[in-house]
Amino acid sequence: MRIAVIGPARMPIAPPFGGGLEVFCDRLTAGLREAGVQVDLYASAGSRGHRQEFELPGIDWTGHEHIARDDAYPPGAQDIEHTAYRQLFERLQDGPYDLIHNNSVSPAFFSGAARRVPMLTTLHVPPGAPLDEAISRAGSSAGSFAAVSAFTAGQWQLPEPATVVHNGVDTRTFAAGPGGEQAVWFGRITPEKGLHLAIDACRAAGVPLRIIGRCAEPRYFTTEIEPRLGDDALWVGHLDDAQIAAEVGAAAVTVVTPCWDEPFGLVTIESLSCGTPVAAFARGGIPEVLADAPELLARPGDVDDLSAAIGRARRFDRARARRMAVTRFDRRHMVAGYLRLYSEVIGTGRVAAELIS
Repeated sequence: MRIAVIGPARMPIAPPFGGGLEVFCDRLTAGLREAGVQVDLYASAGSRGHRQEFELPGIDWTGHEHIARDDAYPPGAQDIEHTAYRQLFERLQDGPYDLIHNNSVSPAFFSGAARRVPMLTTLHVPPGAPLDEAISRAGSSAGSFAAVSAFTAGQWQLPEPATVVHNGVDTRTFAAGPGGEQAVWFGRITPEKGLHLAIDACRAAGVPLRIIGRCAEPRYFTTEIEPRLGDDALWVGHLDDAQIAAEVGAAAVTVVTPCWDEPFGLVTIESLSCGTPVAAFARGGIPEVLADAPELLARPGDVDDLSAAIGRARRFDRARARRMAVTRFDRRHMVAGYLRLYSEVIGTGRVAAELIS
């Protein structure tokens, strides 16, 4: 089986990872290769293990740093990205692939052009223009779909239902740690991740907080985060997986504070894998991830309730937290789920409607 895995264009798929989508593509590619699948990863320059003869363009914010955001583009960059994905789509139709696994959020793969290779798209984000519009226009020729959670699958109106394949964690890298007294928060530092509320809740609980992550929106960091930093709330920077695992494993609790409908909540399972319980807002796919431990959830946006959840999490059994991750979310389960789905999609030969008729 030979698979073309399409990654995001915005940042390289390499540590320290820019976000959860980059982590997903890296873990999936590595896991498939370990399983004996031939995988070609298409991603931006600087990625590891990708096809360097065709690289996606990436994003350069030089001269526009003051408006930099992970959900926006500097002038002209979106058109460049769309053109690159269209060129890649055309290139792949003549390639030696059994299946294209699309993890981009680009509408270019749903333009209506004829496909000769079956395609599976994993939905990592909530529906929004222009992607959902392109899928709707494509109709039955859009291919097959997976989603990272049942919550995310339920948000989309698709030509056919999405199969849920939960994200996975490398439980060897994110090994069980000894715990500690402090809390930790890690992820992209953006408004929708709610770091400011995590700082407030930890302060209310009297628990010092260590902060790990990439400053993805400078204006938010300057106005909401910097004024809150202090001896009890320290930002340690953007770290790789091994460094994150060491920090998380040495914490008493991870605080997870989405201010949007989080599609999955990768940091949740990474923390559990380290044996570190979480205290999390019950938004998006996170209640699904924590279905076996609802006591770790807090009302969305409620700092007082989150502070109470931090107290409950600090009393939560660390061995139980680790078992939750290994049993349900080990990377091997994710890879096995995608291998089954690949076989189904290839077996049914779902190609563009015009090629079937």
